[in-house]
Amino acid sequence: MNKKYKIITLIVTVLVLISALPGDSRAQEQHEPSIREGLSAVQDVPEGWESLFDGKTLTGWKIVPYSGGGEAYVKGGSLILPNVSGGLMTAVCWIGDSLPENNYVIYYEARRVTGTDIFAALTFPYGDTFASLIFGGWYGTVNGLSSIDGYDASENETTQYFSYNNDQWYPVQLHVTTDSIRAMVGTEKVVDLATKGKYIHLRDETLATGFTLWSYRSTGEIRNLRIKKLPSKD
Repeated sequence: MNKKYKIITLIVTVLVLISALPGDSRAQEQHEPSIREGLSAVQDVPEGWESLFDGKTLTGWKIVPYSGGGEAYVKGGSLILPNVSGGLMTAVCWIGDSLPENNYVIYYEARRVTGTDIFAALTFPYGDTFASLIFGGWYGTVNGLSSIDGYDASENETTQYFSYNNDQWYPVQLHVTTDSIRAMVGTEKVVDLATKGKYIHLRDETLATGFTLWSYRSTGEIRNLRIKKLPSKD
């Protein structure tokens, strides 16, 4: 082996050893797949937004006592809405500082851990009434708004049919103004509704009102929940 080849071999060896040090970004990529692939487990709250969940407690929320329902809890930075034997729904309702009834955006990330139905629906105010953003309902395929003019998410103009994978995080964004309701789940547009002349209401009068997160026959997880007020169009 000549002297020039020895020098090249030595340089290559040193570079390989340096790249394996803990502080090197290439080595870190092998240990941080949850940060670099898909959604981050913890995100900073962007300017102009207000966090509605601290990732540690249920501060600002109360458990809705549905008959036979489960009790939400916090684990690993997520709000857990567990499916329970003999029960149908698990829900939490916002009781913290007052939130807007119109002209706002809500964002959160959700995933279904077990089950085949609704895992992170959101009931929300729309002026002096309420509605529910449904995704993954009716055994996993129905998406839309409940309700419009007497018809729920399975039978009105917002009805969409597509399913979700368990154990996959989906970003959810609901955009509410005085003349429209729009929502995205993942890359899918679930709702794009002009509300003029529409009767917006809940499917069932027994459902909790206000800002309520709930699951049905499924265990769901929610994280990075926040709200942003929009300028009034009035």
